[in-house]
Amino acid sequence: MPGANARLHTGFDGHHPCRPRPVSAVFDASVVVKWFVDDPLAAAASDIRRALRPAVAPDLMVIEVANTLRRYVVRGDLQAGAAEENVSVIKEVVELFDHAPLLDEAFSLACRFNHSMTDCLYAVLARRLNLPLVTADGKLARKLALLDGLDVRMIGS
Repeated sequence: MPGANARLHTGFDGHHPCRPRPVSAVFDASVVVKWFVDDPLAAAASDIRRALRPAVAPDLMVIEVANTLRRYVVRGDLQAGAAEENVSVIKEVVELFDHAPLLDEAFSLACRFNHSMTDCLYAVLARRLNLPLVTADGKLARKLALLDGLDVRMIGS
C-alpha cells in the first residue's frame, strides 16, 4: 500500500471537462526504475518524466519498482539506503491509482495478449485516463500497439 504521503486515487472521473488536461502519462515500472539506476536509457527516462507531468501509475507499480531496486541492492549495484529513499521518492512524484477497479479489464487484456496482469493494469489505466502509456518494454509495446484507444510511447526506440 502507498505510504501516508502518497496520492492514491480510487476514481477515474475527476477531470473537469472545461479545463485543459495537463500533459501527463502513465509510466510503467520499466521506465520508473530507470529514474534511479545506472542504465543506458536513464537519460531518456528522466527526459520523458520531465516532459510528461504528472507521472501516473497503478499503485502496484511501487511494489514492482521496489522489488527491482532490491535486486540491484543484492547484486551490489545500489546501496540499500538509496533504494529505500528512491521508493519514498516514487510515492511523492507519481500519482498512484488504486489497481482494484482495473482488475477485470486488465484480466481480459492479459488473456487476449497472453501478457502479465501487472503490465495490463498500466494499459487499462492509460485508456481510462486517456493518457499515453510510457514503457521501456518492447514486447509490451508491440502487443499493445494492436489495442485501440491507447497511445504507447516506447523510450529508447
